[in-house]
Amino acid sequence: RYGHVRHDSPHPLDRYILAKTGELVSASTETMDAHDLFGAAASVREFLDVLTNWYIRRSRDRFWAGDQDAIDTLHTVLETLTRLVAPLLPLTSESIYRGLTGARSVHLADWPDRGSFPSDDELVAVMDEVRSVCSAALSLRKANARRVRQPLRSLHVATPLAAGLGRFEALIRDEVNVRSLTMSDDVGGVA
Repeated sequence: RYGHVRHDSPHPLDRYILAKTGELVSASTETMDAHDLFGAAASVREFLDVLTNWYIRRSRDRFWAGDQDAIDTLHTVLETLTRLVAPLLPLTSESIYRGLTGARSVHLADWPDRGSFPSDDELVAVMDEVRSVCSAALSLRKANARRVRQPLRSLHVATPLAAGLGRFEALIRDEVNVRSLTMSDDVGGVA
């Protein structure tokens, strides 16, 4: 076993994905209780995009370095995710769950409890905005035929959450490969 179930990592990316997992537990519980399988599958699909295209990709160096907080967080998220998708993907989730936990069956496990996951609405809102800013910047690069490997001199971001994005400036600069980043909350002055 490579990871342990933990909900207490102090790293912002870990706290973000744990909070998003808690949101997924709530959404899946509601949609499954309403017998809305399409809604449950849509929630899982959206979460998988955040997990793979943001958390795992941004934490890759931490995994390679053996950061136990990152490994335990990913283990916790995957273990919870397999329990959530068990009604939708019974055989696949069974295989993953057994390999991940060594337990007898995912279908004998309890449904995940939302209360065990941290709730950080502010961090989730800010990190979702960071993802949105990065996505928009990368789309602009692509539309203007500017490869991501080519560093840009600067990026100007106007968003109502500019104050919160400040602590993730290095992450944004690294993600979109810019040397300097200017943020403003004056959205009306730009658009």
